[in-house]
Formats: sequence, C-alpha cells, structure tokens
Amino acid sequence: MNGLVLFALYGRRIHLASVLRGKRVAIVGAANSAYHTGKGAWIDGFDYVIRINRAPYVLQLGEWNKDIGTKTDILFHSFYENDRSGGGPLDFSLYDSLQIRYVVNPVADYSGYRVSFNFYKKYLLKRTTFLLPKEIYLRIGKPLRPFKPTIGFCALMSVLETDFSELYITGFTFFRTAFGDGYRDAVKEASQVRKLIKDEGLHDPDLEFEVFSQLLKQHKSRNINLDTGLSAILAHEEESKK
Repeated sequence: MNGLVLFALYGRRIHLASVLRGKRVAIVGAANSAYHTGKGAWIDGFDYVIRINRAPYVLQLGEWNKDIGTKTDILFHSFYENDRSGGGPLDFSLYDSLQIRYVVNPVADYSGYRVSFNFYKKYLLKRTTFLLPKEIYLRIGKPLRPFKPTIGFCALMSVLETDFSELYITGFTFFRTAFGDGYRDAVKEASQVRKLIKDEGLHDPDLEFEVFSQLLKQHKSRNINLDTGLSAILAHEEESKK
C-alpha cells in the first residue's frame, strides 16, 4: 500500500468527549513544574494520562518516574519529527512498550493532514493514528489567530471541552520556565525556551496563557487541580492586574 491509501485507511478522528467522559484525567506537559513533586504514582492512578510530544523519550530514561509517573494513554504529537522544536521521531515500538493507546496529531488543517500523510508515506505502517475533529481544532485556534496553537495548548483545550470527573494539570507554565530534565536538554534556561518559540514565529504563548486563564475561570466549579508552578503563575498574574 502507498502512503495515501494507508492514511485513508488508518488515519482516524478521536472523539475525546466519548473517551474521557466521567474519567479522572491527568495531563502532563514538558515544563519543569512537574518535577520534584513526588506525584508520579498518584498520576499513574488516573484513568487517563495524557502527555505531549517528546514525553515517551523522557519516560524511557526512567529517571523521573517518582515525579511524572510512567503511564501514558494518549500522546499528543505534532508529527514533526525534528528534535529541536518538534515531537521527536514517531517510534511506535517505544509507544507500544509504554502501552500508549492513542497517538494524536491535533492539527486538523492542511498542515496537519500533510504531516500525518507524510508519516504513512515514510514508514508505510499499518498503524492507526488520530486527528482531532476539525471543528474542535478550529474552535481551539480561533482566539489565537493569526498564530497557531501549540500542541500542548491543543491538548489542554480539547480536554477542557470534555465531561471529565477530575482533571490534574502539571508541567504547563506557558514557556515561562525551563523544560523538565530530559525533554530538550539543549534548551536549559527559561529565556532559551522563550527564544525557541519566538524564533519559530508560529505561536504566542502569552496569548495562549490569557485564553487558558479565562477558560479556567469559566470552569471554576469543576474538579480541576493545578500543580504549584502553574498555580503560582496564575496567582502572580491576578495580583499584577490589581
């Protein structure tokens, strides 16, 4: 089979509203706020654990299990395989060893379809991969235009649309702190992280933070818990507006 046929047969839509309904969900980002917490076993106890891009390579190292856990059910990946700013190689042998159930490219537009097609063209694998429904991706991206949402932002916002019973968010500081160890070790300082995003010219993490903050207020009655790093950033922003 060629890549186009494989993409047509094995590229699917994921309906997170059905998958996560009534479930306890933990979403673990790449920021260092997820480290030095001792919450790894607690995270692994959630019904669904969601991670981003290069996370499987951090888990493979096994050095921070006590903080970030070992479980991954859903991986949001850009399907860009470069190490500097993408999600790293799409390694389904590794994903299988980690028992990852859904590998999701959330970018449901031409660029996202193209990189998903390129995956099948390159590897000729008969493996199911997933895209977000287009209407959800467009809804996520609309308040950020002309910028595109980051993969982490797509994960956060698409999960917030679901009827989960509990949500824990860790490792998201909207690029205001460094990445956690093992994620992108060539980018060790917060200033380098910001420069990496700025140089790409595709994303606006400050705008993403504002949109997320407003949505979080709308969901304040729900069972949502944040790690101390993100809680501190939100509190500081609120204080600075007084």
